[in-house]
Amino acid sequence: MNIAPFTNLNLETLDQAVDLVRVNKLATGSRETAFLRAYPALLAAIRVTDRDADAFLLAATFAYGWLPGRLHIEPQSLDAAVRAFGRARAPEAAFAEADAMAVATCLQSLVAASQVLHFANPAVYPTWDARIEGFRRGQKPTPYHMTQTINYAAYVMDIQGVKRQEGFPGFHFDFCMNYQERLRHLSIPPFPLTDMKVIESAVGEILLAQGGRF
Repeated sequence: MNIAPFTNLNLETLDQAVDLVRVNKLATGSRETAFLRAYPALLAAIRVTDRDADAFLLAATFAYGWLPGRLHIEPQSLDAAVRAFGRARAPEAAFAEADAMAVATCLQSLVAASQVLHFANPAVYPTWDARIEGFRRGQKPTPYHMTQTINYAAYVMDIQGVKRQEGFPGFHFDFCMNYQERLRHLSIPPFPLTDMKVIESAVGEILLAQGGRF
């Protein structure tokens, strides 16, 4: 499968998100604010759950709190998905397309798999959906496109490319400063953002400014 070389994931495009964190006003009762309030608690709950099988089921349940549709688990694929989830939780974990496929097969959704693996290791696995992919490629993805792990892997590679850009440390600092100020304004305790989460959140801010949602 050929992947279009064009991508909007670069600092030149993402830099606008630094100011958008201040411009995009979130209502205290909004879906976006609820996510910000719940996100660190969900990560913590999964982190302190020792058994990979239990943590996987927690992550899958949490993920479908934000996704459309109902949670579906293929019993025949559950063991492989739990093993993949366990590998993702390891301190030395690196992105593995095969592990994304294992979780997606179990949940019958690659988008859900990205959410679950993000809960396992937010420093390695970003969340991914059609809105993000549409932004990345500049065109709406087909349902088939969103089932292909090679496309999720391309998104991860683009994020890694942004992290290697010379201006990324300054962008990271400025974005996080404004992000933490938003949390303070919403009376949400501050929490750290991984490099992956900073870039993913920056895309979310641009989509929100365009009339979308996180």
